[in-house]
Amino acid sequence: MKDIVGCSSFGEAMQRALGWLREQGVTSLDESYEANLGVFGRRCLGGHVGYRIEIDEVGPHINVWCGKTKPTPHFVFPGNAKDVLAKWRQLFFWDPSLVWQTPPGYRGRQLT
Repeated sequence: MKDIVGCSSFGEAMQRALGWLREQGVTSLDESYEANLGVFGRRCLGGHVGYRIEIDEVGPHINVWCGKTKPTPHFVFPGNAKDVLAKWRQLFFWDPSLVWQTPPGYRGRQLT
């Protein structure tokens, strides 16, 4: 069962999501990332703590997670798929017209 928290705006949802992470003892998120599901967010380097902005049957929302803590809340904000795509562009410089290409010699986090 999802723990759904209604918010009046994206800003409120983000503030509440970051507040939840602070309550779990999180002090920093190290990297932006794109998940395999095509959603974007920020997480720590180990990936066990973070948030992602997405849309599904719940609507547009911010998921947070911290280790094995369950349930994790979904901070729902007003909007639709176009609003979520706009947030991805604004926050993560996402451009749907660009095709990601791995640089030659790239292996993980270090170039060889």
